[in-house]
Amino acid sequence: MVVAERELQRRNFYRENAYQKEISRQRKTTPSNHKLRYILRLIAIALLFFLPLYRFSVISESQYRLEKLQSEIKDINMQNERLKVEIAKLKSIARIEDIAKNKLNMKEPENQQIIYLNAN
Repeated sequence: MVVAERELQRRNFYRENAYQKEISRQRKTTPSNHKLRYILRLIAIALLFFLPLYRFSVISESQYRLEKLQSEIKDINMQNERLKVEIAKLKSIARIEDIAKNKLNMKEPENQQIIYLNAN
C-alpha cells in the first residue's frame, strides 16, 4: 500500500509538473501574442487615420493642377484673341495701301498702264 501511495504521489507530481509547464508556456506565448495583436491593431488604426489624409492630399493636389491648367487655358485663349485682332489689323486693306504708298513709294496705275487679258 505504501508503494501504491508513492506511485500515486509520483504520478500526481508529474501531472502537476506537466500542468505547471504547460501553464508557463501559455503565459510565455500569450503576452507575445497580445503584444503582436496590439501592434497589429495600432498599425491598422494608423492606416485608418492616414488613408483619408492621403486621399485628401491627392485630391487637393489634383484640384491645384486642374486650377493651374484652367488658368493656363484662359491665358492662352486671351493671347489667341489678341493675336486674332493683330492679324485682322495687319490684313486690313487700308494699312496695306498706306504701306504701299508711303513706305514703298508705289502709286496707282494710270489708265494706259492697265492691260486687260482675256482668260479664254
